[in-house]
Amino acid sequence: MNAVGVDVGGTKIAAGVVTPEGKILDEVRYPTPHSPGTLVETIARAITEVGDAPEVGGVCLAVPGLVLAQENKVVYSPNLRAVEGIPLKDELEPKIGMPLTVENDGNAAAWGEFRFGVGSEADHLVFVTLGTGIGGGVITHGILMRGAQGSGGELGHVTIQATGPRCACGNHGCLEALASGTAIGRRARELAVEHPDSALGRLAARRQILGEDVTELAREGDEVALSVLDEAGRWLGVGLAGFINIFNPEVVAVGGGVMEAEELVLEAARKEVILRARPPSRDLADVKVATLGPKSGVLGAAALARDASSREYLLGG
Repeated sequence: MNAVGVDVGGTKIAAGVVTPEGKILDEVRYPTPHSPGTLVETIARAITEVGDAPEVGGVCLAVPGLVLAQENKVVYSPNLRAVEGIPLKDELEPKIGMPLTVENDGNAAAWGEFRFGVGSEADHLVFVTLGTGIGGGVITHGILMRGAQGSGGELGHVTIQATGPRCACGNHGCLEALASGTAIGRRARELAVEHPDSALGRLAARRQILGEDVTELAREGDEVALSVLDEAGRWLGVGLAGFINIFNPEVVAVGGGVMEAEELVLEAARKEVILRARPPSRDLADVKVATLGPKSGVLGAAALARDASSREYLLGG
C-alpha cells in the first residue's frame, strides 16, 4: 500500500506519495502560509494533488512543535504559530477523503532514517536534526518513543547550559540555542565584531551573516568561522553524550541543513561524546551523518501513515 507523507515546515510544505520500499512516486511543494485557514487549505491541496496515485491508503502530517497525539493537534510551535490549536484531523479528513494521523516532524524524520536511511540496519536509533532549530526522535527496539501524550522526543530543548542563551522556546541554554543554524549565525555575528579583520568580520561589515556563510568561510580556512563551527560541535557533542547515556543507541544520526558542514561540526561533537558518554554505551554508539536529507520527513511520515493503518506504530504511544 502506498501512503502520503506531508512535511510541514516554517517555510515550505512538502507532500509526497511513497511506496512501501521508500520510493517517492510524486511530490509537490508549496510555501508555508502563516494564517491558520490558509495553512489548512494549502495542506489539503498538497495532499489532494499527490493523493490520487494508485493504492494510497492513508496520510501522515508531520508538523513542528508539541503534538497531542490523541487530539491530533499542535499545542505549541514557536516556529509556526499558525498551526497551534487546529484540530488537524477533523479539519483535513473531510477535505482529503483519507484517514490522517498527526506526528511531530522530528519524530517523522527519525522514522524515515530508521526505515530507509542510516538507521535501517539498527533497532536502536537517536536522530537529531540541526536546522533553524533542533528536532529529533528516538527509536528503541524498533518502536518510536512518543511518550504518554505523543509529545516526547524534544531533543533540541534539553538544557545543556543553564545560564546559556535564550532559546525560541523561552528557556535558556537549550541544545537548540547553542548548536542550531540560528545559534551558529548568532555566534558568528558576535565573533565578527571581535575579529573585524577576519573574513567573517569583513563579511559582517557588508551584510548580516547567515549559518551557511559560516560553513563556506570555514571551508575556505577562515579561523574565526572554523572556531564557530567547532564550538557548535562541542555543544552538540554535550547533548549527544547525554542522549547516548540515556538511550544506549546503536546509531546516532545527525541531519539537517547544518550538516552541510559535516566533519567541521561532527569532529568536535565526537570528541565530546568520547569525553562525556559512559561505556559501554559510548563504545557502541556510531555517530553518523543522516543520509536522507530533506526527504526524511516525507518518507518517515508516509511510513508512519502506513504503519498507523495496521496499528503497529501505536505501540509507541
